[in-house]
Amino acid sequence: MIKKRVLTLILMLMIVVCCVTEALVIKDMKLENQQLNERLEKMDQDISRNTSAIEAANERLETKAEAETPVLFLPKDIYVSAGAVVDIYNDCVCSGVNLENYEFFWECEVGDCMEEKFRIYSSEDMIGDHTLKLHLYNYQLQEVAAVQTTLHIVPNVFQDENTGMLSMLTIGDSLSASTAWLSYTRYLSGEKLYHMGTLGDTEGLMNEGRPGISAEDYLEGTLYGAKVANAFTNPQTGEFDWDYYKQTTGMDPDVVQIFLGTNGLELDPSANAGNIVAIVDKIRETDNDIPILVVEPVFPANQDGMAMQQNISGFERLHGVWSLARSVMVFNLNSELDNRLADYENVTIVPAGVMFDRSYGFGQSEININPHSDVLETVPDQGIHPSQAGYGQIGDAVYGALCYLISEGKIETTPMEETGE
Repeated sequence: MIKKRVLTLILMLMIVVCCVTEALVIKDMKLENQQLNERLEKMDQDISRNTSAIEAANERLETKAEAETPVLFLPKDIYVSAGAVVDIYNDCVCSGVNLENYEFFWECEVGDCMEEKFRIYSSEDMIGDHTLKLHLYNYQLQEVAAVQTTLHIVPNVFQDENTGMLSMLTIGDSLSASTAWLSYTRYLSGEKLYHMGTLGDTEGLMNEGRPGISAEDYLEGTLYGAKVANAFTNPQTGEFDWDYYKQTTGMDPDVVQIFLGTNGLELDPSANAGNIVAIVDKIRETDNDIPILVVEPVFPANQDGMAMQQNISGFERLHGVWSLARSVMVFNLNSELDNRLADYENVTIVPAGVMFDRSYGFGQSEININPHSDVLETVPDQGIHPSQAGYGQIGDAVYGALCYLISEGKIETTPMEETGE
């Protein structure tokens, strides 16, 4: 009897333990379920917030895409003489965006696509016309813009003994008053290229480059904004007169070149480009057949270079000039000139602007990184006038265009025997 009661008691205890255990398990499950529900609720909130953030980010990207519209420009033709090494720079062919947000891919059967430029090591076996395409991609590998040009690789005709002398007169500003690129192109030609003009002190390196002058000044007969006549001003009209210039100076070049636009830059290029085109038209009024070259202005240095420029005597007026704005002005002017002169016969654009290294085409100076530090940093020594290396790139652009025109029979040279050389 006692044994039966003990067994019953044990059984009841086991039932109680099981019930308690089950109750505890149920309690834990309820707690876990509550925690799970809380985590799910939090996840829903996180997803909602992330969805809103993604939508906001997409909206910002769409707004940025609308605000940042890349504009690409390449002149319709680029000329390279065989043997020359020529670069075309990303930061000279694109405007309207931060270049670091995009990838540039240059496509051509010759030349090399590099990180910041396209480079062509030209040679005689490359002579001919090549299509050069530029593709602009975002970091989603989507092409956002593209442009193309014709790359003319031409013989270095001045090395041919059958090529005679060629005289050229350049109407320009301080970039032509310096004889750096004139002497370089004369050297490349074996002194067959003869630069003429009323200014300068070395035969074969004369010019019509007047510092500070704009195309408008030439048209209106002014210099530095003052009523000071220049050699092209007809005193009877007070205006640019090509025929008057030739008669009074005795100059009669084979080719005339216009290298203007650096002075007179504005965000709207209409007036500046219009004045340059007006000079072309004025020359054409009395000289229908003379070949005319129009050189693209080159881009300025970065803001450090523009800051250094104002410390040069005579350039104090450039205080506060913004390199970015000036770069956009040059970009706009070059594309405007290319469009306006596209249908002109016997007028050739010299694409110096896209072939100029604005990072290292100027002289370099070392300055203290801060007023109390001995650490030095290298900056451009100015922002407008190139170094010898920069002028060399301008010379390559001019020389390539001349070689092209001669090789195509669009310019005739004078036989050596007729010049007495």
